[in-house]
Amino acid sequence: MVSLGVWAQRPLAVLCMALACTSAVAADVAPDRDLPAEAVALLPPAQTVVQVLSLLPQVRAAQAQVAAAQARSVRLQVGPYDWVAKAATNRHRDEVGERFTETEIGLETTLRWPGKVKADQQLGALETNIGTLVHADAWHEAARGLLGDWFDALRAARTAAVLHDQALLATQQLSVTQRRVQAGEAPPLELLAAQAEEARIFASAVQAKARAEVGLRALRRQYPSLPEPDAHTTALEAVAMAWPTAKEGEAHNASTTEVSQWAAQILDDNHELELAETRARQAQLQAQRSQMEQRADPTLGVRATRESSRQSQQLGVYVSLPLGGAGRQADAQAAIAQAEVAEQTLAQVRQRVETEAWRTAYAVVEARATWLPLERARERTQRSAALQARAYELGESPLADLLLARRNALDATLAAETAVLDSLQSQARMLLDSHQLWRPVGIAEH
Repeated sequence: MVSLGVWAQRPLAVLCMALACTSAVAADVAPDRDLPAEAVALLPPAQTVVQVLSLLPQVRAAQAQVAAAQARSVRLQVGPYDWVAKAATNRHRDEVGERFTETEIGLETTLRWPGKVKADQQLGALETNIGTLVHADAWHEAARGLLGDWFDALRAARTAAVLHDQALLATQQLSVTQRRVQAGEAPPLELLAAQAEEARIFASAVQAKARAEVGLRALRRQYPSLPEPDAHTTALEAVAMAWPTAKEGEAHNASTTEVSQWAAQILDDNHELELAETRARQAQLQAQRSQMEQRADPTLGVRATRESSRQSQQLGVYVSLPLGGAGRQADAQAAIAQAEVAEQTLAQVRQRVETEAWRTAYAVVEARATWLPLERARERTQRSAALQARAYELGESPLADLLLARRNALDATLAAETAVLDSLQSQARMLLDSHQLWRPVGIAEH
């Protein structure tokens, strides 16, 4: 576990890490790019993630829909009509009382018009495509959920670690105050204040540890094979040390062009948008197909009859054609309305996906810009707390000033570490949304 002392010795450590994430995004946007090797240590192993996601119920259900879509596609290809075999027997008597037995057999089927066959083939291809997109979108949504849950647990673990270190400092401070009170160098009220501060920090540390444990248990229950993120918290320092110190100006706002490129990457291959587009196309084609149904399909059949007593046989061919009515027109109108619904749904999805893409791209920029002042505040408050501790030991500063300085340092440290993880998560989310992170095997890119 990285202690506060280590962080204080490396004031630019987390800044380097944030710059690492930013530089990696800006420098290379190839589709097969991944996170830097050091930053990967903060994430669960990619192979493990793929295995975990593939076993989630929502992903398995979506995978089953692929087979269902393929079956529906085959059904559309072969058409809705079957061959129908008929057999009948009749007994009748003529005017002189002679009895006759007549048997009849037949075979018939309904034939689709060529335009309907072509439309059904196109609908079948769309069904298969929709099944694949549903699976891919379910995978992506599950991966988003895993990424968010992972970083939530990681934040809780880091907060617990920082508060644990702060509790150790409070215990050390209580020992220093006890010695000063016993030596007559400080009033007894300072001992009470130090005891109260230790109790407060200890209680906060206990609460943070409990929250972290709850988060870890929930993570284990949701993703049983996933390793615990608290085992990777020390990787923050490894990420920071892997990158050289950069000038402060290099970590400021990215250009609008960069954000546009990142957003375009996300939109270039978005399963949710492609799924809405395909369903809109399906609804349009289905409306056209329903209009074709106003021209009914003919039924073609052959039949043979035989009258046993007279030894006569007949062979015939027949055609029947349903006469379309108001029902078929109503079906066509309903399909046209459904196509309009699908078109408006597509517009809604496109608007939301584009907004999310820009929000994701800007989150990388905002996380970078937000972290810098928080890191400066952390450095300064840590330095102030160290000086206040030395001044208190020398009797040059009251305990109240030291306690206030340490509270400020704690708040600044928690805020800075949260910003570090926000920066990593925003970059990982961008890579995930652009299909450059945790790409599954067996799900084709479109």
